[in-house]
Amino acid sequence: MPWPMVHFAVAEKISLSNPSPELLIGSISPDAIHARDPVTRAEKGLTHLVSEGRFASIETLKMNYIAYLNKHADAEWKEFVKGYFAHIYTDMRWTEALYADFSKAYDEESSKIRDTYNQEVSQVEFVLMRSAEWADGAIAKLRQAQVYAMEPFVTKDEVSKYRDIKLAWLLDPSNEPGIETKYFIEDAVMRFIENTANELIDLFREWNLEAERS
Repeated sequence: MPWPMVHFAVAEKISLSNPSPELLIGSISPDAIHARDPVTRAEKGLTHLVSEGRFASIETLKMNYIAYLNKHADAEWKEFVKGYFAHIYTDMRWTEALYADFSKAYDEESSKIRDTYNQEVSQVEFVLMRSAEWADGAIAKLRQAQVYAMEPFVTKDEVSKYRDIKLAWLLDPSNEPGIETKYFIEDAVMRFIENTANELIDLFREWNLEAERS
């Protein structure tokens, strides 16, 4: 799965370069389950609407998005929900596209595939931190974002704690591997962000129209 900066990049594009704080924090909230200890693999899957090891269908995503969107009327909540479901869709597309390509191209020791993946996506995070004009603004907005629970998946405390963990990690230069990526090339990641954001813009346009009628 992609890490926070990729999700922030998608959020930046689907908001036409003006993401709200709640859209940004929503865009990493499915992973707030990692702030829970202990946590099971099944619980991790549930936050992403994974059932029996499979991602949700687009129809299931739409139905859940509309149901959560209509739980509260305030705009901040709706932005949070939008970010949450953008995250799930982005993870689905990443798995089908860049991660699938990585798995096919990987030509090193099979026991090191996870380490290689973590090293490369860590490097992508810092490349985006340096190259994206919006990065500093996104970090500032995250700090001020209203925190919500997404019941029954993650609690407010987990979302808040996970935000703090990720911000601390991103702002610590010692976490950068300092490598040249072999599999997750910057151009490919940027194309993925652009394509995924465009797909989400179309989906949210359709889903929001249905939400208004429901």
